[in-house]
Amino acid sequence: MKKLISLFLLISSMVMILVTQADAGRPQLYQQRLEVGRALLEVQLANVAEVLPYYTDDIEYHDPIVDIYGIEAMTEFLYRLLGASPDLVTIIEDETLIGDSYSATWIMYGTFFGSPYEAKGISIFKFRPRTAKVYYQRDYYSEGDIMATIPGLDQAIWGFRTYYRCAVDPTFDCPLP
Repeated sequence: MKKLISLFLLISSMVMILVTQADAGRPQLYQQRLEVGRALLEVQLANVAEVLPYYTDDIEYHDPIVDIYGIEAMTEFLYRLLGASPDLVTIIEDETLIGDSYSATWIMYGTFFGSPYEAKGISIFKFRPRTAKVYYQRDYYSEGDIMATIPGLDQAIWGFRTYYRCAVDPTFDCPLP
């Protein structure tokens, strides 16, 4: 009986050591993933090359307009986007990291080919297990929010939004006949 108890204690101790060692790297990985998520959201034209290594070669990116597959296309996308909007600023409002998924709400503003814009959105990043490498990114935002801040497009967006609210919002005092 003593041998059985000793064997159980030995195996239990070994399991505890393995679990403790496995958990020891998690706080560091958690912090790395938060930093990677922020860096990818706050990227500027001057530091695109610094953030590209955070993506896997088979990165998959989606937003309401664009679908990107692979690091070469992602690289070109980032340089084009930030070249057209060199003063882009993204402010992270709130972020969450659970397991291999990071998400953040944000406000971005800047100019796109000289036209000012502002939009709120949310991004979701998925990390490869036990790494700080992103293989999937999806950005959600409304093109209408961006268009509403661009002279010439703003009237069309506000017209549509008024029409929509008249149709669905019972609390809205509709100005349309």
